[in-house]
Amino acid sequence: MFWAFLAGIGAFSNAAYFIVNKRFLQDLNPNQLAASGFLCTSGILLSCSFITGFPAVGPEFFGAVVVTTLLNILGTTLTFRALSSSDISLSIPMLSFTPIFLVGTAALLLGEFPSVAGILGIFIIVSGSYILNTATEHERITDPFRSMISHPGVMAMLVVAFLYAISINFDKIVVQTSNPVFGSGIVFLLLGTSFAVLATLEKCGRLPAILCSPRPAMTGQTPAPPSAPWRYLAGAGVLTSILMTIEAVSINTAYLLQIAPYVIAIKRMSLILIVLYGTLIFREKEIVRRLAGAGLMVLGAVLILVFP
Repeated sequence: MFWAFLAGIGAFSNAAYFIVNKRFLQDLNPNQLAASGFLCTSGILLSCSFITGFPAVGPEFFGAVVVTTLLNILGTTLTFRALSSSDISLSIPMLSFTPIFLVGTAALLLGEFPSVAGILGIFIIVSGSYILNTATEHERITDPFRSMISHPGVMAMLVVAFLYAISINFDKIVVQTSNPVFGSGIVFLLLGTSFAVLATLEKCGRLPAILCSPRPAMTGQTPAPPSAPWRYLAGAGVLTSILMTIEAVSINTAYLLQIAPYVIAIKRMSLILIVLYGTLIFREKEIVRRLAGAGLMVLGAVLILVFP
């Protein structure tokens, strides 16, 4: 069960990563924050690879790197939009749907088939999502689902959950055709460079609206500074890179020991921590309902794991 221990480490790092980014997004431009974090992470990972020796890569490595990079650019953009415009304890738990989508994508792309008993976990996850989106003003049984669809932040994270269910398979291919450190180092380098370009284009007013930082009219928040102090931005990049490095190495190593759906199911245990942090740190409301919903969603993910 060493792989489960590694996935647990990844879960704690993942929760801290989202919480830290939620805080930094109050002051920093999302594209700049993403570029800083990804570039610092790639620097750490590639430095470790240089010291230990670069691995030989397989024929599928470069294709997998390109696909996962493109998917993660879109996924990160949507995630930062959701963090900027909605409660973290409401939007991020939608990532519990990733193991559901991953059951199908892993079977198609990796030939990995989890237990049929995981269907029960799927129903429990959907039930948790229902409770998470239930409010006192809801009168009909379909109201929570309508709320989910109509809430931009929640819907964005549901899309991200599907994108990650695809990219995770290519992440595993990257690891299998290189090693747990070098492959992710290359992916983060490309991600960091891409977001640096996006930040530059945004500053020049040449970036498409869908990739720009959320406007005050969309989020109801005051505008973030157009260009944050470089020391603060660098500090944010270093802190998030430490968390991403721990998560990447632990999860990538777990990929080599167990099928992807099970690893991600354990990783999604981070959702309970995110809901707790969102309530204690950001003083978000309705903690009991959200904890109950997030708890059910995590329970469903665990059931997918327990019945291999």
